[in-house]
Amino acid sequence: MEAEVGNTDKVKARNRYGDPWIWGIYCTLCLVSVVEAFSASIQQVGTAGIYGPIGKHVVTLLVGAAALFVTQLISFKRKVFTWCIVGFAVITLVALVYVMEHGQMINGAMRSLSFFGFSVQPAELAKLATVLLVAFIMSRYQEPGGVRNIGVALSAFVVLLFGGFTYKQGFTNTAILMSISLSMMLIGGVQVKKFIVVLLVYGIAAAGYMAWQKSGDDDTGGGAVVAENVDAKVTSRSTTRENRIARFDWNEDTCLEHPLTDMYKQEQYAYMARAHGGIFGVFPGNSRESSRLPLAFSDYIYSIIIEEMGLIGGLAVLGLFLALLARAGRIAQRCTRAFPALLVLGMAVMITIQALSHIAINCGMVPVSGQPLPLISAGGSSIVVINIAFGVMIGVSKYATQRDENGRVELVGSDDRSRVLQAENPTQVK
Repeated sequence: MEAEVGNTDKVKARNRYGDPWIWGIYCTLCLVSVVEAFSASIQQVGTAGIYGPIGKHVVTLLVGAAALFVTQLISFKRKVFTWCIVGFAVITLVALVYVMEHGQMINGAMRSLSFFGFSVQPAELAKLATVLLVAFIMSRYQEPGGVRNIGVALSAFVVLLFGGFTYKQGFTNTAILMSISLSMMLIGGVQVKKFIVVLLVYGIAAAGYMAWQKSGDDDTGGGAVVAENVDAKVTSRSTTRENRIARFDWNEDTCLEHPLTDMYKQEQYAYMARAHGGIFGVFPGNSRESSRLPLAFSDYIYSIIIEEMGLIGGLAVLGLFLALLARAGRIAQRCTRAFPALLVLGMAVMITIQALSHIAINCGMVPVSGQPLPLISAGGSSIVVINIAFGVMIGVSKYATQRDENGRVELVGSDDRSRVLQAENPTQVK
């Protein structure tokens, strides 16, 4: 009897506060973020003071936490939630178009726009919009044994649309969008033949766009476009990508053979940071390379984590993201409807793929590209978007159709007769 009461209390607590494992992973990542961001911000101390960078980072985390709190209160079972998804996607698309012509230049590309004094990177919003739209579309067009052709086509179109506008801001963003959608298609039960077709379409679209952009670069001399005034906003990203791929070498040892120049210093200092950390690290606050490694507080913070916390700490951080994906899968299995299942797994896939991309870049497994480590790297847009993703996952764990400890179905269906919200969960093992 006491065991039954205990299980009932756990179910009630989960339905009220959300999944405790998701909360635990979130809080742990925030703690790591504060410690490592403070340690890696030494390059900013000269202009912002000792506590300026970490103060700004903590404020960003608090803003993100507020976004999480609001998001996890939303019941996606309401039909109005689907209209919110469409509205958010439209706003994101408008922002992507706007930033291409009127954005702020960051690291050689138009990436950011100013909104009431805050810097917003639409590419980060595009990741969230992709997950929301793909989950919506695939839930709408579920059929026995898979997803209807129109659902697969619309999902691919959404990715190509957002990917086309994020490509100039960084090919990694487009690759992540494609990877997220492909993962969600596999999760959503898309048939193998349709999946292969989508994969081919993505490949042809990417190759065609790269060839078209390269042709445009050749027409202007094959390099970055040079303007006479300092406000020039046009640069060539294809040249940058080609240079990064050309100097990419799978053997890290050969990286140190090159002279220490601006071209190679990111890879070289990142390698030195990892080598300095060893197995157990030098302890937080004792980083040597944070003062020399470019963008140590954002794009290369994982290298600083390994330097200070060692291989063990680096594996622990990696394990947190993998545990998040595993826990999202467990929550999805408890859902009886497709929409919440695809939402929670889509958000976890988005976070995990971005984390793996950041880690792979830092460890020299792929060419250099700017990609923040979710919730840990300094950056406003990324942190807020990741917090919203956590809020969606917690909300799903609270409001999704779940089974209680006795196997009975709770909260069957939804309050609206929506085909999107009524489709059965394709991730459940029958």
